[in-house]
Amino acid sequence: MFRQQGYRIRLEWGREGVEQLGPECGALIIVDVLSFSTAVDIAVSRGGRVLPLPLRHADPRAAVEAERAGAVLAAAKHRSGWSLSPSSLLELPAGTLLALPSPNGATLSARAAGFDLTVFAGSIRNADAVAKAAIAAAGDRPVGIVPAGERWGVVDGPLRPSLEDHLGAGAIATALLAHDAHGSPEARHAAVGFRAVAGELPAVLAEAISGRELTGIGLVRDVRLAAQWNISTAAPLLVGGIYGG
Repeated sequence: MFRQQGYRIRLEWGREGVEQLGPECGALIIVDVLSFSTAVDIAVSRGGRVLPLPLRHADPRAAVEAERAGAVLAAAKHRSGWSLSPSSLLELPAGTLLALPSPNGATLSARAAGFDLTVFAGSIRNADAVAKAAIAAAGDRPVGIVPAGERWGVVDGPLRPSLEDHLGAGAIATALLAHDAHGSPEARHAAVGFRAVAGELPAVLAEAISGRELTGIGLVRDVRLAAQWNISTAAPLLVGGIYGG
């Protein structure tokens, strides 16, 4: 029941969603709009690659993993240089391998990679492109959308569904349902919710808790970048633990 059997397009939240959808889906789309998936989209659009690290930036293992992979470790959001902040990646040189720590999107990416399926990073920016690629990759198997959400707690805690990821999932569900209308109620209603505010995305994201948090630390441009609907044709694909085009 919790795997939404019988539907081609499925949607479930967070780590638990990956565990439920992973065994049956042919493709999973990880959605972490503010900011992992948006950052990955921009990096891949620039010709870069992203090594997702399921760690917080302050974790000393992040530097070790980046060095082992020959990657450049992203800085913390409030520091200069390339970081999880999407706006910091707008001039990323092509060919750069960026190690990107993220407790949400990167963690889900790592979990999804453990299943026999194809993994994409999806966002509002690349909803159509990712949907088209996921349908092709899944073949006759279902496509799962996994909005990351947040966690109640500094390190861990129960899932807190987030508005931005619900809208990102809805944008992708809208595109997927245009290819195959046999979607679960969860996927269909996410699409309905997205379409209801599609004309006011910058304002809606800015007013959401995560958007207000980023604006409060001077990252209002990140929120605006995340709200750009279908501006990107990139479909970041996870191969060998690295997202690329």
